[in-house]
Amino acid sequence: MNIHELLETVKETHQGIGGVLAVGYKNLRTGEEFFYNEEHVFPAASIVKICILLEYFHQIELNKICPNETVLLNNEDKVGGAGVLLELHEGLPLTLQDLVILTMVISDNTASNIMLDQLGMEEINDFMNSLGLRDTVIGRKFMIDPNAKFSKNFTSIRDMNLLLEKLHKGEILNKENTASAMDILSRQQYNEKIPLLLPSKLKIAHKTGEITGVRHDCGIILHEENPYILCFLTEKLPDVIKGDRALADLSLEFYKRTVGED
Repeated sequence: MNIHELLETVKETHQGIGGVLAVGYKNLRTGEEFFYNEEHVFPAASIVKICILLEYFHQIELNKICPNETVLLNNEDKVGGAGVLLELHEGLPLTLQDLVILTMVISDNTASNIMLDQLGMEEINDFMNSLGLRDTVIGRKFMIDPNAKFSKNFTSIRDMNLLLEKLHKGEILNKENTASAMDILSRQQYNEKIPLLLPSKLKIAHKTGEITGVRHDCGIILHEENPYILCFLTEKLPDVIKGDRALADLSLEFYKRTVGED
């Protein structure tokens, strides 16, 4: 991979979309890395739901929770934005497994907030800190003025790359739960960024995040011979639709350079 050429491509993409862009890449076979604007700390949006997923399985391993534990949906739990629980009736029984799947697969904000209550924000942050994440913090629930200056949900490219690498290597969870977490991530239904232009049969374990001016996508591209991590974080985008497509184009560029396809 020609790093100089790649840097120029990333810079051109950044210039084309405006705002702030950070990129993180690691080839999980060769160890080759590429980072751009890695010191910038971003509003996390729904990217930090990956942390909820991993803490969920971590607490299962500690026998603190059971996947079949049931929580009843309350109207006061409901928030807007992504998801379906807002539309469903009060009193609906949901298992913790149901809730974490909704949190990840369709980024349901109501499910995410219930999981924050069940797992504990402090517990999630402590676990992430123990894994070496330095810029990632969950300080509030979702859809509670996510663009406010006091918002404390933040992350960085370095943190997300590190987290996904540790997950892939089995350094966070046991073998069974690593496979389960990867499977849930691979069922993500928002695929307009990293996966959009890649081969449809390629398995991609990823999570997106979106608030005003922000478009994120971080994932593990599970190519059989050359698996790699690719993370995009953005903010202050003047045109988020243009931003989505530019990230998809950039994802294809990384794919071609990684697997050697023209």
